[in-house]
Amino acid sequence: MRRRRALEIIGAAAGAPLLVPGGAVGQALALGERIRAVTGPVGGAPPATLTPAQARTVMALAETIIPRTDTPGASEAGVTAFVDALLTGWLDASDRDRFLAGLDAVDPVARAAHGADFADCTPAQQTELVARMDADLDRLRRDPDENERETFFYDMKRFTLAGYFTSQAGLRTLGYRIIPGAFEGCVILDQYGTGEGRPGDQRGQQSGAGGRP
Repeated sequence: MRRRRALEIIGAAAGAPLLVPGGAVGQALALGERIRAVTGPVGGAPPATLTPAQARTVMALAETIIPRTDTPGASEAGVTAFVDALLTGWLDASDRDRFLAGLDAVDPVARAAHGADFADCTPAQQTELVARMDADLDRLRRDPDENERETFFYDMKRFTLAGYFTSQAGLRTLGYRIIPGAFEGCVILDQYGTGEGRPGDQRGQQSGAGGRP
């Protein structure tokens, strides 16, 4: 299974990221288990494709998109290992290379704006940089001559969402209840709800332009 089919399936987890007995989300959860089978436990084997510096940037980006609050963040869900597994065994070479090129462009932008690599920026600075990337994605989405799906940050967000919402930590956080919807590449996580019985506690509600905990 190559990128197109794999991403069609994990896209379901980004838009409707909770356990159902079958259908697209069930396929996404099964695929998530297959991807994680080669990564080992969270914090286990070192990345196979990402360099240590790249892995650090991915972790910081994912944690900005889904920060730890009173529930686990992206790091605790093993999102970095999930992304590395996708890059190693699931993406076509051209898509992998495009993602890595976009990832390598993050630190120069962060240094130009704040004098530090992205992972070394303050939480507020990281949030500001992610908001800028999100705004660029939104601009591309609105331009009929552009394809936002062929960008690094579109995939970074999709991979983060899929990695989180197919993880045990993500499913526990959301209480296993069904949240229907569709993946929207230009939206930070302030519109994805939480588990049953926890009204108002929204994942990532401070991860957009309004700030990060």
